[in-house]
Amino acid sequence: MESSPWNPFPKLDRFEWIGLFLFFVGHSLAAHFSFGYNHPDEHYQILEFAAHFAGVNADPSALPWEFRLQIRPWFQPLLHAIPMKLLSLAGLHQAFTLTEVWRFVYASLNLAALWTLWQTFKKRFGIDPKWFLLLGTLWFFPYIHVRTSSENLSGIFLTFAFAGLFSGRRWFLYGSLFGFAFLARYQIALGLFGLGVSLLLIDRKIKPHHLKLLAGFMSVVLLGFLLDRIGYGAWAFTPYRYFKTNIVDGVAATFNPYPWYQYFIWIFEMNPLVSLPLFFGVFLYAKKEKQDPMAWFVLSFFLIHLLITNKEYRFLFPILNLVAMMCIRAYQDSGKLWFDRAYLSVYLLSTLLGFSVSTLHGASLESLWGVHMADRHGSAGEAWLSNRDFISETKKLYYRVDGIKLHLFSQEKELSEQLPHLRPIRVLVDYKFNDENASGVLGLLDRENCKPEAFALPGFIFKLRDQIPLLRRLPYRALYFCPAQAQ
Repeated sequence: MESSPWNPFPKLDRFEWIGLFLFFVGHSLAAHFSFGYNHPDEHYQILEFAAHFAGVNADPSALPWEFRLQIRPWFQPLLHAIPMKLLSLAGLHQAFTLTEVWRFVYASLNLAALWTLWQTFKKRFGIDPKWFLLLGTLWFFPYIHVRTSSENLSGIFLTFAFAGLFSGRRWFLYGSLFGFAFLARYQIALGLFGLGVSLLLIDRKIKPHHLKLLAGFMSVVLLGFLLDRIGYGAWAFTPYRYFKTNIVDGVAATFNPYPWYQYFIWIFEMNPLVSLPLFFGVFLYAKKEKQDPMAWFVLSFFLIHLLITNKEYRFLFPILNLVAMMCIRAYQDSGKLWFDRAYLSVYLLSTLLGFSVSTLHGASLESLWGVHMADRHGSAGEAWLSNRDFISETKKLYYRVDGIKLHLFSQEKELSEQLPHLRPIRVLVDYKFNDENASGVLGLLDRENCKPEAFALPGFIFKLRDQIPLLRRLPYRALYFCPAQAQ
């Protein structure tokens, strides 16, 4: 392992500048537009825990079943709860504003971690800076990097840990980083098994730096034990409780049960221009760097996940920063192939479409989009029309809407009967294009001179729905404003 110090401010190549610019723009757009959550756990296991601790939501019955069984760590929820509590005491707590700030924080940490790992890999393997430009075009990074999820926070700590591990110094510090990755996401233990095996194979025996690494890790686990005492108000060793409940008692197997090969199906389904090179690049990297701890970690993490019945593609999010960098090393000798103009043209078109569909809207396009629009455009006492009862669906959530007088409709006739008596008014529509009610409602809004204020998906996608039938399966969620009728 190298021992030379890492320089965080090297002389940058123009391709690195462009890559950083793409990262900055993409992540800024994602942090602003991608409100809500990718998966309910991102909300219920983090923000709802934090809101309960901060007193924003004092009702424990609104929390998920994991709270009662005390199997979730409090490390990440407390990071959110402390500023939430301070803002609440000052009367300044605003749910959507605070979560947007957190998305910018997570995005910034991810970019810092990824840049640190890039500098390490560039120095180790002499990688062409063009690869950092290509890295900046990966369409899924902005969406994943802004998530306030346990997978994302764990991935940040993992990226920093591996970026420093190759320096061969500060073993206790990097052991601590692995510990924080574990506190954020206990499944990281699956990769730590491979990491431990690789270090023993490299050094042939247990050495002092192994013990320092383990001491750093265990010190953070102990910290997590104390934080859980603060969060739950009682002593609970949540790693053991989590393992017993989900693995020994088999609770995890009741959620999303899939066969062992399901991850391979998802890899082939998701934009194969990106997913397949990433998948094969991991194994090429492992072949080139047979004793590399990162390769052992990633392969162990992935292969053991195949054996677990409960499968979701988000479970692989913590290793994506590592996977992307491993692939650059794997393909760096094939630069002409990957920078071929024909390939790049198709790739950039697909990544632009992928970025638009995944990022330029709320992450959860269900009732939360309506709540977000009400929070942004509404005011106390104002009346709204909607074909979805978004207020009743969010009564016990961290996101709340207070003071909006909601009038419901489902068909064109019901909307036409209410609209003249309530104008000026905002109308929230939530349909699929192939819904038989959608065309009538949208036609009425057009005839009544109601103008769209916001769309849940980029507007150009809706314009293409007649040319691309697949787009008609997408949800059409839009906010219209109907002004008062002229006298």
